[in-house]
Amino acid sequence: MEKTFLLILDDVWNTIDLDCLGIPEPQVLRGGKIILTTRSSDVCSQMADVRLKIEPLNEDEAWRMFCKSAGEVATWKEIEPLAKAITKECGGLPLAINVVGRSLKQKRTVEVWKDALNALRRSEPPIAIGFEDKVYKPIKWSYDLLPNGRIKSCFLFCCLFPEDHQIEEDTLIRYWVAEGLLEDHHNIEEVMSRGITIIEILKDRSLLEEGGYLSVKIHDIIRDVSKWISDSPENECISLVKSGIGLKEMKKDYLSDKSYNRVSFMGNEIRELPNALEECPTVTTLLLQENWKLKHIPDDFLPAFKSLKILDLSDCSSIKSLPPCLDQLVELRVLLLASCKSLDSLPPVGGLAELQVFDCSGTGISTLPQGLEKLTNLRQLDLSSNHKLTVIPVGLVSSLSNLEDLYLRGNDQLKFIGESGEIVAQLREIMSLKRLSSLNIWLGRSACTLETTDSLLNWMKKLNRCDFFIGEPKFMVPWPRRISTNSVFFNDIHLWGERIEWLFANTNYICFEGCEGLDSMFQKLVANGDEVGCFDTVKSLVIRTYSGSFGVGSNAKLEMLPNLEEITLAKVTNLSCASTLASKLGLKFSKLRSIYVEVCPQLKYLISLGTTILSLEKLESITIHYCELVEQLFKFDHQNSSLQDCVFPNLKRIALLNCPRLRFVNEQNNVACPRLKEVSVWNCPLLKKLPLTLQNVGTIEKISGEQDWWDELEWENDDIKNALRPCFER
Repeated sequence: MEKTFLLILDDVWNTIDLDCLGIPEPQVLRGGKIILTTRSSDVCSQMADVRLKIEPLNEDEAWRMFCKSAGEVATWKEIEPLAKAITKECGGLPLAINVVGRSLKQKRTVEVWKDALNALRRSEPPIAIGFEDKVYKPIKWSYDLLPNGRIKSCFLFCCLFPEDHQIEEDTLIRYWVAEGLLEDHHNIEEVMSRGITIIEILKDRSLLEEGGYLSVKIHDIIRDVSKWISDSPENECISLVKSGIGLKEMKKDYLSDKSYNRVSFMGNEIRELPNALEECPTVTTLLLQENWKLKHIPDDFLPAFKSLKILDLSDCSSIKSLPPCLDQLVELRVLLLASCKSLDSLPPVGGLAELQVFDCSGTGISTLPQGLEKLTNLRQLDLSSNHKLTVIPVGLVSSLSNLEDLYLRGNDQLKFIGESGEIVAQLREIMSLKRLSSLNIWLGRSACTLETTDSLLNWMKKLNRCDFFIGEPKFMVPWPRRISTNSVFFNDIHLWGERIEWLFANTNYICFEGCEGLDSMFQKLVANGDEVGCFDTVKSLVIRTYSGSFGVGSNAKLEMLPNLEEITLAKVTNLSCASTLASKLGLKFSKLRSIYVEVCPQLKYLISLGTTILSLEKLESITIHYCELVEQLFKFDHQNSSLQDCVFPNLKRIALLNCPRLRFVNEQNNVACPRLKEVSVWNCPLLKKLPLTLQNVGTIEKISGEQDWWDELEWENDDIKNALRPCFER
């Protein structure tokens, strides 16, 4: 009889060769199991067949565990509020909860509990016996195992942010670059790639966590440990962290220690900064952002920071001006003034010769600062959403010879002066920037009159990221800088007969919002197909708020968008079927992955299959919202015998909302979706049958809708309904 075994490997930090240790692989010896625990997701992915991430305890679980460790005293009336606050400071980390709870067990003095809470809030190890050894040092072990000192310093930078802060990855990497923590790279794209690699290393070691979109966060206890490390004498970079604690003022005493390198007062309620501040010769980073009550910066404040490399005043929305001494910060590399809405003027900046990143977006400035043209080391310039900014002198942008990223969107009054033909002058000067890799700009209506030239097309193809906003600047979309997507947004513009094919070159995303004349424009695009060819880089097409039609039939010799993956149609009032648009452009939807349709009041069915569009093999998601007349999703050409059974092999999600006349996915009910995972149906009372079969009963994860709708669904047999009942949610 074969023996079984269970082997537990705890706290593993490197991949282990089980053969070298004489341990049989579990699959070799039937019944054998190996469990390993690790803080490294890389080790886990290399050694484990099944991965289980242990999440922090929720509030109730943490409180129960704390009470078990601390005993009955934690529930005493005068102590319970303190005990719950202490539990919260432990951030759901069982090790911290257990150690703190045990150290306070049967402690009946309120002052002892207050002292423990204050210590945790100061990110100090409480006097509680064993906290430093049992909580801080195991986490520091993760830090000690980081590959090198630069990555360690990158991690310690994260403690400058307030608790639970969503740290934007782009901003974090810009800080690292300014401090010289990333190796020199040829361009910003390479720098960003290196920065993301470091972020992934820190996440792999469980020192950072996934945050929101393109952001990370640091667990409260991990942050406390990083502050503890930063305060230790052995650390070469000392930080003063006073972020997110509700400070009303910044006292001089805070900066009495002259050894600080990084200083953070971000996310407070500071109203004023100290005058006559003594020199802080070692400070390289000063974070003051998100102090929205701060109105004034004294003239003698900034000169105290002679070695400053990073100054962040973003979201200090009450500041109206900056002191003239700003350009004395000759070591400054990053200056961030984003969303300083009250800032109406800037002092000269010509002395900031080392400046690489200048973000002045969303301010109230009407003119650019003197000396901007002297910043020849500038690599990123963000002047977007400055609605009062009207003029950029011709020659200024072209003087910034090292510029790689230029952001000018949302400036509806902005003009380049000096030559006739504004749009030509703008692009001609921008095209002279040899290192430019990323551009977003509002071009106005005149962009549609530009003649397509080889030099224009070749220039666009060299850009890693290019976004044009054409027409009225009303429709503004989020613009994540790191996503490599070239986009064109047309807003509130007449497109009758316009030749805009140059804008589609090397474009991935096209959006028409509130435009007229789309049918005429598409017709001309197709008519010139032999000349311009197809646009094989376009992956996404969005049409919103269009009251025209798309005509009938097509003379398209080419499939104009052969690699289209996503299509969104919203408030297209005269659309009866998406196939009409497809026919106009000769689209076959062979690469289509997602269809989103919303508020199309004349839509009768989604797509007709069997003529131009033969199959939707790549389709993964269908969403239809508020289409009152739609009766079925797919209409089949009965003359095409190959469509007797229609299979959507990759369809995973169907979401239907407020389609009161919808009766069928297709009238023949012969649709098969073997990989379907999620179905959402709300206010579609006539829809009685769905492609829920024995084929996909094992893949379905969630079905949501009204209880009455679920009860009235028709099934092939009761076994399918019973098997899927646990997946149903109201």
